[in-house]
Amino acid sequence: MMNKYVLILNYAARGLVMLIGLLWVFGWIPAVTFDPNVRMFGVVFILFGAYRLATFWSQHQEYKRYNNDED
Repeated sequence: MMNKYVLILNYAARGLVMLIGLLWVFGWIPAVTFDPNVRMFGVVFILFGAYRLATFWSQHQEYKRYNNDED
């Protein structure tokens, strides 16, 4: 059985990457202006965070199926 704290920490860290991307895209970080390059980097962060969340969720589902966990 996977430790629930580790599971929550993994989802939080991956979600934080997406949150930072959103903050950059909308210019809510004070040091960031509306430079198109910075906004594009924010979009990359959002997509990378979504990819990390999706792959972790998929791996967790496979782990549960393999180990017959009810987690």
